[in-house]
Amino acid sequence: MATESSYKSTEAQAYMPFTESHEWIRQLETTFSASSISLSAADESYGNFGAMFYVKANSDVTITSLDFYGARVEAGVPVQLYGRPGKYVGHETNSTGWTLIYDNASMELFGRTSPASLSGLDVNVLPGQFHSFVLWSPNRKIMYNPGTVEEALYSSNEYIEFYEGVGIGALFNGDPTSLSIPRILRGELHFDVKFTGQPSSVPSNSPSA
Repeated sequence: MATESSYKSTEAQAYMPFTESHEWIRQLETTFSASSISLSAADESYGNFGAMFYVKANSDVTITSLDFYGARVEAGVPVQLYGRPGKYVGHETNSTGWTLIYDNASMELFGRTSPASLSGLDVNVLPGQFHSFVLWSPNRKIMYNPGTVEEALYSSNEYIEFYEGVGIGALFNGDPTSLSIPRILRGELHFDVKFTGQPSSVPSNSPSA
């Protein structure tokens, strides 16, 4: 006949795998969903060699591409995109803190009726954070539209907010007179949204047949 102490020892040994299995079940699952936000959509005859703006993330998002319009159809156009954490205000004409995140020496633009796209971007913006961008082409105008108030919220969805920015006629030249204020880039911003939650299906504790 088993003693009480030996019975308790057997019960503890049998229970341990069950506890470890439940710890594994509670692991969270991460998924990503593609989304986008429209910038300015109107086709107006305003443009310059660059545009500057910032966004605010409401979720964990990663910017993946940026669509924009050129002044005319043309191939072999150099285009660059710079980024920096936070708001651009106070850093419009100074290169300090800006990072080159896209550089294409020979891009094809499709004019004012079809957008060109900067693809392959990978800029993560966490919830509550701002991130600024400068789209720049040294010899071909990028299309934008006049705004109402610089830094005013222009468009938003549940994941991200887009704010009115400025047009730029020279890149980081230290001259504030090269800025056109306020301006709204014409195009669309694409991003992935990160979701974390319980797994869609729970593994069985039973061995497979």
